[in-house]
Amino acid sequence: MNILTFLEEARIPFLDGFGIDGEAQSILFEAAFWSIAYLLYVQVFSRVLRHLFRKTPIYHRARERAGVFLGNGRDDAVLMACLGVHHGSAALLMALGIELGLPNLWRHGYLIETGFEVMDLVSMLVKTYPYAKCDGMKDDIKVALFLHHIPGISLALLVMETGLYKNIHMQTIVLALLGGALVSCLCCVVLYSMSFETQMPLVALVFNVNVGFFVFCRWWVYPREALALLDDVHNDPELNGGILLKLLYAGGVLMSLFNLGVSIDLMPKCVRYIKRAFDGATLIDTEPVPRSRDSILYGKPGSRRSSIMMAVDAINPTAEKGRRSSFATIMGLNAIDDVLRTEKETKAKRHSAPTLSGVLEEDDDLDEDDLAALNRTISSMSAGKKHQ
Repeated sequence: MNILTFLEEARIPFLDGFGIDGEAQSILFEAAFWSIAYLLYVQVFSRVLRHLFRKTPIYHRARERAGVFLGNGRDDAVLMACLGVHHGSAALLMALGIELGLPNLWRHGYLIETGFEVMDLVSMLVKTYPYAKCDGMKDDIKVALFLHHIPGISLALLVMETGLYKNIHMQTIVLALLGGALVSCLCCVVLYSMSFETQMPLVALVFNVNVGFFVFCRWWVYPREALALLDDVHNDPELNGGILLKLLYAGGVLMSLFNLGVSIDLMPKCVRYIKRAFDGATLIDTEPVPRSRDSILYGKPGSRRSSIMMAVDAINPTAEKGRRSSFATIMGLNAIDDVLRTEKETKAKRHSAPTLSGVLEEDDDLDEDDLAALNRTISSMSAGKKHQ
């Protein structure tokens, strides 16, 4: 028995007393299973990717760019890669289900995405990755994601129980939306790896191809298939007039608002990318780029402490140490971060002399908090010598 068969046959006996049948129990169990799986996946894989990206041009080029979801491009590249792999897995099952005529495969792909949407909303509420303060999730993106997630979650149970997941129009709609998201995530990561100085024409081409595919999926495939789906539901005496039809209309409105909001944001960027390709000077990001997660937490790429704070530690060993993320500590994931040390951190530890030159490096992210801590340490030491 493979994992997919197990999920199809899984039951939650506790729910028998609430009049919830076996099919509904299987759907709820699978959605919960994929929610927990996504939580573990995104917490671990994001850390692994961040470590790997530190060794690539993405880490340094994306730092100076604004992200799509997260404020800084360096962090956004990690999240986009995580979402791309996840969306790709769900889209692959859906595509195979359609191609092979196996609707249950498509159903598993849908529930994988439902699990993501549920856990993403939970993460939004409890402020864990990628919604922690240091991650820099944009406020308008939170609203957009809420509008995006609600239709899929609210329709999941009814789509499965009524057999609507076997409808080709429903299958095409979800695959198109998920496929568009997959392409967008992949293109974003590719763009973060490219140079605006030497590759701008190619950058503009990739960006506009990405937008073009988004428009095709959201404004061509989605409306046409949605109208065909609604027509099928209207013609089905068992579904017409029921709550499923009302949810389809409501979900369609929310998804259209999401599509409209993203399109309004993308169109001016398309123009700016094209202009930059020709004049080499047009600004892509019109607002200041926030600091990255690493800059906020560690102050230096790839280390737990910035070089300024390492200097403070060398001069004053009793200086307060930075704290790790409480959620990461609870999850026990800092063990992974400890193993995945960068070469720079290892080299920094070899400098034992308590001098600034022994611990400062050229690529430091100097921030005001670190400098203030250094000044306080030096002032306290000076005051101590005067009293001696």
